Amino acid sequence: MRISGSLIGLRALEVVLGGLFFYAGLQKVLHVHEFAEAVIAYQLLPESLVGLAVAGLPWLEVAAGLSLMAGLKRRSCLLLLTGLVAVFLVVIFITMARGLKIDCGCGLFFQRQVGWAAVLEDAVLIIWAAGLYWWEFFRFNKCGSESIARSAY
Repeated sequence: MRISGSLIGLRALEVVLGGLFFYAGLQKVLHVHEFAEAVIAYQLLPESLVGLAVAGLPWLEVAAGLSLMAGLKRRSCLLLLTGLVAVFLVVIFITMARGLKIDCGCGLFFQRQVGWAAVLEDAVLIIWAAGLYWWEFFRFNKCGSESIARSAY
């Protein structure tokens, strides 16, 4: 079986994307108090749900990112990560419309306020994850042996 360069390139894109989410989630886990402050600053959740969001979301990012890097359940991870970013994008737009000047709490390499830079970054992440998802989806649905393709997911 010959592996094409495009397959290696696309797999590398999955690994990098998974690594970004793993890193972002890990930063939130390691700096839980700052992440909790960021979640509270959005003023969208009742206080009773802040703890649940702070406890669950980072681990979801860590698990999905790590699984994507390892090549486990790739389509499921890509779909989950696309959904997480889409929800966060909606939260950013709501926050911008409300005029709040807060840190986004993204957990990536630098801190920044909610604004167009965060929107652009999230748009890139959605396109990246959704593009990889559709590539995986069509790649395995074109395959003659769907049972082998489905067993990997």
